[in-house]
Amino acid sequence: MTPPASRARWKHLHAPVLLPALVILLGALLRIALLGVDVRLHPDEALFAAQARTVVTGGDALLRGADLDKPPLAIYSVALSFALLEPSEFAARLPNVFASVLTLAALYRLTLALSDDRITALLAALLLALSPYDLAFAATAFTDVQATLWALVAALLAARGRWTLAGAVSALMIATKLNAALALPLVAALGLAQTAHEGDSARAILARLGRFAGALAIGLALLAVWDTARSPQSFWALNAARNNPGRLIRSDELLPRLEAWGGWLHHVTGAPLLNLVLLSGAIVNLGSGWRSRSRAALADWLIATWAIAFLAAHWLIAVNTYDRYLHLLVPFLLLLGARGAVRAVRAARIPRAGAIGLLALALVAMAPGVIGALRGEARLGGDQGRHTGIDALAATINRELPGAVVYENGLGWELAFYLGDRPRAQIVHTPQPEALADEMAGRADTRYFVTLSVEHAAPWLDALARIGIEARRIEWDGPGEFALYALSAR
Repeated sequence: MTPPASRARWKHLHAPVLLPALVILLGALLRIALLGVDVRLHPDEALFAAQARTVVTGGDALLRGADLDKPPLAIYSVALSFALLEPSEFAARLPNVFASVLTLAALYRLTLALSDDRITALLAALLLALSPYDLAFAATAFTDVQATLWALVAALLAARGRWTLAGAVSALMIATKLNAALALPLVAALGLAQTAHEGDSARAILARLGRFAGALAIGLALLAVWDTARSPQSFWALNAARNNPGRLIRSDELLPRLEAWGGWLHHVTGAPLLNLVLLSGAIVNLGSGWRSRSRAALADWLIATWAIAFLAAHWLIAVNTYDRYLHLLVPFLLLLGARGAVRAVRAARIPRAGAIGLLALALVAMAPGVIGALRGEARLGGDQGRHTGIDALAATINRELPGAVVYENGLGWELAFYLGDRPRAQIVHTPQPEALADEMAGRADTRYFVTLSVEHAAPWLDALARIGIEARRIEWDGPGEFALYALSAR
């Protein structure tokens, strides 16, 4: 029988580890379960996966042949997964599952570093583990998931005064997704707030920032060297050309864009009332913290200010309102929500049983969103069933149309991935109905056209009919509404 003293010592040593481990284990189990959801790749996922496949099977280590407008780190992680397993949906999504689980641990440690409160850190990690928003992206191949992990790790290192490492990790963050550079001011600000001491000179502060900036600059220089080696294909230039809107929004866009971003934020917990409670608690906590002037309160204000600026920029600058663009923001919002909730419970002197009851109610409120994500029914994240059956369609094209020319519209990136690295048909993208008509004009051979649906195909078929080209629909076995046609002169 274990002596009482030994039991007490074991509890003292392991209690701070056991609960965070259980929260992270819960998050890991949910994210691993998501790998079993039967859903095809989203167009952007398919693009990244196809690019990663060329590294493994095409020998294109620098992605020179890829239409690349993203930095390469996340794509290389998928390429490594392909090399260890094989190119597949499962392998494409596996790196992000690992990253998503590590993000839970990073958020726990960051919250603990900023608040020195294990209960708050546990609640923040638990909320993220169960967040329908985070779950919707965990088992995907989007680059945002890994960028968020690096952002949290960089903030943690800066808060601990590890400035050189924080700069290096920030470079990894940008090498994963360029837009993640928006987190740099927050990383630096949290680091300065946590490491400042009374009497610090300007020289000492600049020295810290210099170590951070120096490591960051070296990392970005290496990224630039890699990009230069791909000349003349620069992902920097292509990213700027495709993703820079170059304008602020118009007055008629104010409300629709606000509704769009608010709709995505609803999924942070998936429960409107819980979202409101966490937001209210965070606001009250900020007000109380303003008077306390503690390091934790300063961190709260820095995160809140950054979050408002982040949302304002996405609202007022005419960037796309893609759901994944808020991925970087969500862990920091939940950190603020956890801080407010714990402070409110303590201020109200709610007994432990009551606090546990409130936590249970919060988890029950989040349960429908969690279940929906596990069933693949979340209205954000991956493909959401839009391309169900594209794998069967690709198999039909490879099997039935070897050597044929197949024009496509609306299926380019997805179809390219599912056709494999050695497609048996030649796929040609056709952007407009007139372009397809010009291609077919005067041809005597039979070619093919594939698109999203019969309705989507109508303008193309009308353009072909005007020049005397007959389009005969080909039946194929598989789900989905995709339309495949044989094209020949009448």
